[in-house]
Amino acid sequence: MKRGIAGVSKITGALALAGGMIMMAALPAVAAPRTNAAYGASASGRIYAPPIGLATYPTGTHFVRLNHISIPGLLTTWTVTDKAGPTYASSNVLTPRVRLGKLATLSATAAYSSCKFHTRSGRVSGYTKITYGAVRTLGFTKPLPWYPAPNTRISVPGIATITLNRQTTSYSGTLTVTAIYVKWRHVRQTLTVATSVCNRARLAPVPILPGKSLPLTLGGLGVLLIGGMGYRVTRRRFAAA
Repeated sequence: MKRGIAGVSKITGALALAGGMIMMAALPAVAAPRTNAAYGASASGRIYAPPIGLATYPTGTHFVRLNHISIPGLLTTWTVTDKAGPTYASSNVLTPRVRLGKLATLSATAAYSSCKFHTRSGRVSGYTKITYGAVRTLGFTKPLPWYPAPNTRISVPGIATITLNRQTTSYSGTLTVTAIYVKWRHVRQTLTVATSVCNRARLAPVPILPGKSLPLTLGGLGVLLIGGMGYRVTRRRFAAA
């Protein structure tokens, strides 16, 4: 009789532990959803500024509009509009003016970036438009292209390297598009203007199970793990007997 009970407990306990491990493996997908995002500016280095005007989807604020941005010593702008949705993100910055040095500036009427996930092809694309942009130094003016190719580089000798339509892709396929990216040469400083981020997926705030998905998942996990622990205790008792 004891052998029969032990056999049933063994099978039940093994199934419970296996089910518990499977559910635990599935939980990180709930805890870390992917996000599409857009923001007007950010800076790192001696002068630091986290993403300003941040719009995100599916969580957070999907639409953000600011009257202006000011990062003292680096950037001033007028109106900034950032948007993020299930398959897209965009950032539009009006009248950005970047202080490259004492006698050098970068300015434009507008800097715009966007990205989009194409549901049919499974591809993510990026786009940048810079309206009436130019780099000006003492006695020198270089117009910026309106529709720069991805990762177009412009060198300002002895001061900085500017990347227009900067596009980088992560290992998971997430595309980040920055209309204007500035890296100073003789000081540890970078600046981004008009950044959009898109995942290689259509994002939607859909839970794993209808209704109260997370409590049900956690409850089921608890039952399975308790069942597995019960198997271990029962096994020890029969072994001791």
